[in-house]
Amino acid sequence: MKTSSAKKAPPPPSERGGARSNIGLWLIGASVAIAGVVVATILFNENSIKSAPVAQPNVAADWIDRTVVGSPEAKVVVQLWEDFLCPTCQDFSTTIKPVLMQEYVEPGMVRLEFRYFPLSQHDPGATMAALASECAADQEMFWPYSDRVFQMTKVDQQEAVQFDDLVQYAGDIGMDTQKFSSCQGSQQHRATINASLAQAQRLQLHGTPSIFVNGTLLGGSSLAEVKAAIDEQLAPATQLED
Repeated sequence: MKTSSAKKAPPPPSERGGARSNIGLWLIGASVAIAGVVVATILFNENSIKSAPVAQPNVAADWIDRTVVGSPEAKVVVQLWEDFLCPTCQDFSTTIKPVLMQEYVEPGMVRLEFRYFPLSQHDPGATMAALASECAADQEMFWPYSDRVFQMTKVDQQEAVQFDDLVQYAGDIGMDTQKFSSCQGSQQHRATINASLAQAQRLQLHGTPSIFVNGTLLGGSSLAEVKAAIDEQLAPATQLED
């Protein structure tokens, strides 16, 4: 005798819809959680950059001359042609330059020379930041001020940096903001920036950062490339000492 097996009735539409709704809610919740983690990470990184300390280079006072830092007897001179609103320059200043300072400049092996190269596509902000940095140099604060500008423009992506922003950065590091504002407002260092731009044109530079090591333009600006070029220049001196 055949036994008949009754087919299980499908769940009511309301139950099926409820299951789909639960899955949908779970996916939405997971997406929100992931987005929250991403946002929290970004904010943490931004706050870390903004709160990173800036200070004078850890070298003898007579090793600092406005936009130059390092021993006058250094075997290697590294020129940094930069634009304060260039993203690659911002990365170089906040991640690579500190390594060069610690490993080469502070021991007296390398002298760094900063050169202004504000690009037209970043103006007027790039030129304003360059002028502001010269005003900082008047107060013997170029290096900490330039570090602060790179920090803040990296986080805020300020392609149109404002006068008040630049004054605030000066105040952040303890500069005399009244003197700074007067200097910045008068644009008294315009000739210096124009001369730097003219030299960049004579050198046929086309982008930033442009880095020279003992007069030779490097093909890139990675830490590995810069260190290799410096070490190559230091090698003969090291061998002679041995």
